[in-house]
Amino acid sequence: MKKFIVCLSLIVPLAMTACSDEKTETKKEVIIVPATTPAPAKATPVKKTTIVVDKNGVKVGTQKVDITINPEKK
Repeated sequence: MKKFIVCLSLIVPLAMTACSDEKTETKKEVIIVPATTPAPAKATPVKKTTIVVDKNGVKVGTQKVDITINPEKK
């Protein structure tokens, strides 16, 4: 019974201090800057990926893909 009282006398104050902490709100300032000109991305896959499924298993063959991005100029 003494152990219970000692444990309870330690737990109750700790629980009270943990629950009584005031949360401080931090306000963050966000600056939104509109984009002047969006850069169009044109992906033109020149080669393809092949997948072959047969009795031996699955074979995946890939080839290089050429991707070009041309930003607009004024």
